[in-house]
Amino acid sequence: MKRSVFPIAIALGALLVAPAAAHVEASPSKAPADSVTRIVLRVEGEESVPAVKVVVQMPIGLTDVRFLPARGWKRAQSGRVVTWTGGRIPLEQFGRFPFVAHVPATPGKELRFPVIETYASGKVVRWIGAKSSDFPAAFLRLTGSKKAPPPPPPPPPPPTQAARTSGSTDGGNGLVYWIVGVGAAVVAAVGGLVLWRRKP
Repeated sequence: MKRSVFPIAIALGALLVAPAAAHVEASPSKAPADSVTRIVLRVEGEESVPAVKVVVQMPIGLTDVRFLPARGWKRAQSGRVVTWTGGRIPLEQFGRFPFVAHVPATPGKELRFPVIETYASGKVVRWIGAKSSDFPAAFLRLTGSKKAPPPPPPPPPPPTQAARTSGSTDGGNGLVYWIVGVGAAVVAAVGGLVLWRRKP
């Protein structure tokens, strides 16, 4: 019986076109611009011996950074460079290094996190390249801001209110005119009475 070659060809083709997996990544990969975001840097172990040291350079523009505990690791910091030591990342496992930070207000920008990974054998792998490189850094893309737009200005007063205000003003003026008119009539009547009494 002839053995089909199609399964073998398919398997070889899959190996040739399979994309490289992300060995260092930021989770989540996207965050709203100008927001406080919890970020986890995930670093994979790829050697038969464990990774024992991870160095990360924080991007410019990241502020109010607050590091969270990474189990089994000790952290040291010098400026924007953060170093974790004392832990172990076995083969095909991930080390997780969480922190909270305020990201810049620049939607569309990508923040790069270069990572240097050192193994127990002394081998050093530098994950510092572009996304398309063999050793890409971790990236965080900033999306549109979550901040709500400012409230609209208050609407103008309704016309009925203005009409009522105008009417109340006219009514006050009419009352004044009525009082003055009555006073003038009284004065005229008194004057006429005085003149009538003076006649012989």
